Amino acid sequence: MPLTRNLTILALVLSTWLGVPAYAQHGGGQQDAVKILNSMPPDVLAKVQALAQMLQQGIKDGKLTDAEVKQGLMSGHLAEKLKQLGPEAGPLLEEISAATKDGTGPGEESLMPLLGGLGISPN
Repeated sequence: MPLTRNLTILALVLSTWLGVPAYAQHGGGQQDAVKILNSMPPDVLAKVQALAQMLQQGIKDGKLTDAEVKQGLMSGHLAEKLKQLGPEAGPLLEEISAATKDGTGPGEESLMPLLGGLGISPN
């Protein structure tokens, strides 16, 4: 999988676990996105990657479309769609959310530069 696609999927998952709609912020760049992902503890990053792979597989299998993912992301309801992908998704989302709340994962302040650097836009 190309790095940009992988980072985009990880950004979608990050925004889902933080429970906020995505807003584009231009600036930063792919290097900033990589820094944010690299700053995650290995266990949290592994969970985010597992969830991102579930999302990618769901799209590939036709369980979700890109449009449904974008709409879910923008409405803040992507987590509900992810939970429908399989029984592992719910616990992964809960564990990632817990890591954010206890400070071991990046917070909301990291999300906007990450999404903006990847060019994710609500339009």
